[in-house]
Amino acid sequence: MNEKPANDHELESVLLRVLDETADASERSWLNESLRHDPDLRKRACRFLVDDSLLRDEEDAARQTKALLQTLGERNPAHGPVATPRHWQGLLGFVNQHGLAVLSIAAVMVIALGVQNLVTVKEIGRLHALGIADPGQEEGSADLAYADKAPNARIGWAGMAPATVVGRVTGLDHVVWEEGDAALAFGDSLLKGRTVRLASGVLELLLATGAKVTIEGPAHFEASSLSESSLTRGKIAAAVPRAARGYTVLTPTSEVVDIGTQFGVVVEESGDTELHVFDGDVVARSRLVGASPELLHAMQDEAMRFGGVSDKPKRFAARTNDFVRRLGPNLLAGQLPPLPVTDGLGLWYAADFIPEAEIGGPVATWRDLLVGDNDFADDAWQFDARRCPQKINDHAGRPAIRFDGWSTFLATSPMETSDRQTLIVAYAPAPTSFANDYHGGILLKYPTGAPSLELAVFDDHSTRGWVWPGPGSKENVGIIRSAPVEGLGVSLVVYTYDSIAGRAELWANGKSQGVTDAPLKIRQPGRRFIGNHPNSAIEAGFLGNLYEVLVYDNALDTTALTQLNAYFQERYELDLNR
Repeated sequence: MNEKPANDHELESVLLRVLDETADASERSWLNESLRHDPDLRKRACRFLVDDSLLRDEEDAARQTKALLQTLGERNPAHGPVATPRHWQGLLGFVNQHGLAVLSIAAVMVIALGVQNLVTVKEIGRLHALGIADPGQEEGSADLAYADKAPNARIGWAGMAPATVVGRVTGLDHVVWEEGDAALAFGDSLLKGRTVRLASGVLELLLATGAKVTIEGPAHFEASSLSESSLTRGKIAAAVPRAARGYTVLTPTSEVVDIGTQFGVVVEESGDTELHVFDGDVVARSRLVGASPELLHAMQDEAMRFGGVSDKPKRFAARTNDFVRRLGPNLLAGQLPPLPVTDGLGLWYAADFIPEAEIGGPVATWRDLLVGDNDFADDAWQFDARRCPQKINDHAGRPAIRFDGWSTFLATSPMETSDRQTLIVAYAPAPTSFANDYHGGILLKYPTGAPSLELAVFDDHSTRGWVWPGPGSKENVGIIRSAPVEGLGVSLVVYTYDSIAGRAELWANGKSQGVTDAPLKIRQPGRRFIGNHPNSAIEAGFLGNLYEVLVYDNALDTTALTQLNAYFQERYELDLNR
């Protein structure tokens, strides 16, 4: 097959066969070569990928908008036969004093999702006309969460009003479901009102707000809404970012409200409940009829027990080791690479620490390595096997993650962003690139909303950091582009953006490439995207290998950068003279 396709239908047929792994060797070879050398064909292919994947995301965004509006009007704290305390507003008031702003955050998300839907609805008819069976759901560009994208998602397509999606399954460990309970798989959606009934094992969830919950069986856990869950039996551990403050867990005997923390809850068969605070602060109170409405405060390493007889909880020391707080290996600092700078560390991915993936297999989860100040896990996921990058060994036998330059990427859960950031990426580019000359091949991108920081590599192997201020802006800020880097070995790019000091700087293989102003604050919660823009039509995919990604919530000084350069030079035989 060596001729250019006569029409989009022929191209789409080839792409579908490649995605479904039914294409023969000649078709795959033709597609690879054609995409390398034909810009028009690349645009047509990306357009099809938008139809096949991202338009489904926007359809879901519209559903989320409606569901979110309903959720804001339907919150009901009463659960089960036990009476809810009468002073609910007092509890919410206490949380709001600590920074909870649910309505303002929701309003921003509603507007964003609504605009996306207006753009998308014009294209839905054409997508449906393609006759693609079971379009399913895709992870979209809305930063509300990974709302719904599993190929086997249990939500209909045409004319069906789905239930609200409140989270996704991000991990399972030897899970056994209770008889009669429908099993969930990695990437499946958790719908509002669904009760998870585990006989044994551990289930890991990412909620739409960015909160992460691990459930240990035997357990009964219900996702009541975007910000509220109930636990009537079993054990959970929750990690809640500041942007999701107010996450509430109701048990038969207690009401627990997070104010930005990590905590665990145990419910015995009698209904007696224990609250264990691992980090931060939690407020709680009894739910027994006639109980005192007094708000009780628990801090780090403290625990409380709420019994079914007395409404006065018993205080004791928290038992952190009784809980599974995340799936994946719990590595101590001595088991990790000797990273010399951990002060201010906010994110750390390393390709040689991905135990879930085999060499040659897809990477669906890239675990955040916790050390130093990086004590809150922000893992990265890809729930669609067609868009997963691949774990490989490079020519030197080093583990790496291979991105294909047009469809693969990973995305984190919603994260906080400070006004001082240092981004570090160890990468090896391919000889060519499919990316456009405006964005380049994205190594790391901050939220799709504005302002958004991007670090990218171009076809001439130069790198660039910048911040996009938002729609209507005359130009981007913090723009620095390096000289082209010679050779195709492992390279290191570092970009600092400090809006407090008003200064941005870019380094390539240890050498400064320039300094410019950093006038725009970038503090906002949102997901980070690795290896691509989430909208494939933008043609910003990175083609090559990623080895290590780090983000610091400060602007590293010369001493710290010198230490890190030595670390990367030894770890990857980095040539700092290129």
